[in-house]
Amino acid sequence: MLDQINKNEEVKVQKGFSENLIPCMECSSSVMEPDVPKGGVVIKVQYAGVCYSEGQLRKSGCRPRLPGFEVSGTIHSVCNTLPNCNINLGDRVILYPDEEQNDERYTEFIPVTKVENVLQLPQNVSLAVAAMLPGGALQAYSAVLKAKPHVEKLLEVKPCVNVLIVGAGGLGLWSIRLAQFLMGRNNSAVRIFVADNSIDKLLTAQEHDCFDIIHWCEEDHEQYIIERTLDACRGGVDIVIDFVSSPRTMQRSLRVLNREGLILVGGNTMSDVSINLNALAAKQQSIVGIPKGTLFQLRQLVDALADGKLELPVYSVHKVEEATHVFEELAQCRLTGRAVLKFSHTDTSKVSVVDNNN
Repeated sequence: MLDQINKNEEVKVQKGFSENLIPCMECSSSVMEPDVPKGGVVIKVQYAGVCYSEGQLRKSGCRPRLPGFEVSGTIHSVCNTLPNCNINLGDRVILYPDEEQNDERYTEFIPVTKVENVLQLPQNVSLAVAAMLPGGALQAYSAVLKAKPHVEKLLEVKPCVNVLIVGAGGLGLWSIRLAQFLMGRNNSAVRIFVADNSIDKLLTAQEHDCFDIIHWCEEDHEQYIIERTLDACRGGVDIVIDFVSSPRTMQRSLRVLNREGLILVGGNTMSDVSINLNALAAKQQSIVGIPKGTLFQLRQLVDALADGKLELPVYSVHKVEEATHVFEELAQCRLTGRAVLKFSHTDTSKVSVVDNNN
């Protein structure tokens, strides 16, 4: 969710959006294959999650983000010096993100040195779904895991805990599903609310069985939005998971947060936020950043999906040739759920073992 200030003043999509996007999204068979790192592998990308950060839109107006790590694919090449390796050519895999792989450019092939970050997929987990796991799903999982101990602590002294998720996009929908997975789908003691300025996104969140939705219409008076939120969340808000983290959403979250409340911030804004530390301390409230998630947690996500314990949020798959339109829809906040791009190449027969000894 982008609040109206961000949408009108900070995120400016240039007229040349389509023209600037097309060159970086071309999928050509002439793309040069990278060398296989010593002791590593090369992954051929089959699917990629579509997302961007507000900061990138600010810098260039229309720069899309196809992270090198938010992908799924197959093992294209394996170095023959890789010791004790159970990775085989053609294996279906995803890649855990680290600083080395945090590449924001589109690339058809990804060379990987740290093969321990390569996760093989069970046959019943599709590549399209798997592409969403290392990015949005892992961040949402990390947020819910961070919130869970606070929920359990509060339940020792009160009968019900209210959790507010700010943003009904892909991260918000993943958070709903993961909260249901970790805390129980029919757990009446934990009530999940979702706030957004998009009616369409809120209706989608409602279909994911959150307790209630709250329309944060940016044209409404701020006090009215606060009252509407408190009216929906009877008893106030105990935990806020804010993936937007703009000045407006942060100030709004603080005004509805209960004593000893917790705000988890995703840091998806480049704006400075002013916070009264004295008021924060007086109410014993906490603001904590959401960790990116660990390799072990990513494995847990894969296992939960394979075992049928985790329900998926709504998502759509698009051909890579439709990327320009998909990014335009995303930039205008018209997409509901997550979008995944499918690359046209499906031939995994041209794979090789590379000898680094020569």
